[in-house]
Amino acid sequence: MSALRRIGFLPLLLLLFGLAGAELISPAEWLPWAGAITAIISLMMLGAGGKLPVRIIVASALVLILIAIYALNPTHDFKPGIGLIPVASIANLPGSACAAGTWEAFRIALMLCAAFALAWQLPRAQVRGLQWVAVGVALGMSLLVAAQRLEPRPWPIFEYTGIFVNENHFAVFINLLLPVILALAARSRFRALQTGAASSPAGMIFFVAALMGWAVYLSHSRAGTAILMLIFSLHLLWIWVLRRRYPFTSVMPAVWFRTGAALIVMLAAVVVGFTFFREWKHLESFLGELQYRWGIIHDTWRIWRDQPVWGIGPGTYASVWPYYASPAYDGRIILHAHVEPVQFLAEWGWAGCLILFIAFLLVLVRRPGRSANHHAVPAWNELEKNAFRLGILAIMLHGLIDFPLRIPLLALISAAWLALAFRPSTHQSS
Repeated sequence: MSALRRIGFLPLLLLLFGLAGAELISPAEWLPWAGAITAIISLMMLGAGGKLPVRIIVASALVLILIAIYALNPTHDFKPGIGLIPVASIANLPGSACAAGTWEAFRIALMLCAAFALAWQLPRAQVRGLQWVAVGVALGMSLLVAAQRLEPRPWPIFEYTGIFVNENHFAVFINLLLPVILALAARSRFRALQTGAASSPAGMIFFVAALMGWAVYLSHSRAGTAILMLIFSLHLLWIWVLRRRYPFTSVMPAVWFRTGAALIVMLAAVVVGFTFFREWKHLESFLGELQYRWGIIHDTWRIWRDQPVWGIGPGTYASVWPYYASPAYDGRIILHAHVEPVQFLAEWGWAGCLILFIAFLLVLVRRPGRSANHHAVPAWNELEKNAFRLGILAIMLHGLIDFPLRIPLLALISAAWLALAFRPSTHQSS
């Protein structure tokens, strides 16, 4: 394992992220294959190290085998110009209405398992490197979005927001990175104060965080702006808790910190309010959007009622949706349910979702361990781990009104954050 650690798992993790991001802007047929091959190589390297917990191996195998069973037991066959045609399948076993879509879901799941396992094994020094990469990528993406949105054009129609075709997905990307970047700034500040350093990069990192917030605001993502401001507020609240727990870690008077934090939270509330007012100037437009989304949820619920146990199969929603779409959606292409829990239920059924839940429990439930970084104040558990958990909270909130986990790059980052948020605190200290 020591030789593998010297090679570094971080480059492999970043390569997975890069390949998933490239799929957003390039239709090259080799990209999906490259992602799958990178995932397999990563898992082989991790297996050679022999340090990956058995429960993670079991959980990954459980999910991958389940998806393979879906794909190998097709219930329908797609005929161009005709649609889905029922075919003979094994009853009472997981089945897929579109085997091609389920095999694509298998590829994504393979990459997710690799991203989770790589992040689980990252030494602390490489995690810090990952945070710095996040700063650089967030800076570049924010500047790109600002340039796109400020470019004069006769019609406010944007093909891309950064590398994303949807402004909400860009907002999810920023909200995943933001708490991790804020934690890096806080750690830099704490370390400078404790070591007596004359300066730290915290100010520069906070500036990047401000640019990230500005870019999300320019993107006109309502939910993204609201969740971003929530992240800022929760980060300030947690720093206040750490200041009270370790008063020697800051030289700023408590009254100034409380006043500044309160002003920032109030400003965040004003920005969120203005964002919603700007986008929903008339009540009927707001009600119309609610009705549109509720109709999709209602039709997706009907899909699940027809296949309640095992669902229609992972990755098959877009193929099955036209057969359940209400007349109000005639002529519209709906690829996702816009509510992650509902789509998971429709595709996996209650039995498939239960197996997914068991797999999550296998990797997340563990005995609490002592911190391996006693000299760090605040400890890793108190700062970085909570930042990764805050990123998971952000994508969970987005998942209630959108489909962020259907975007491979966002799903891969979430898998890595999940590993870093819940691996034992004694694991891989630098």
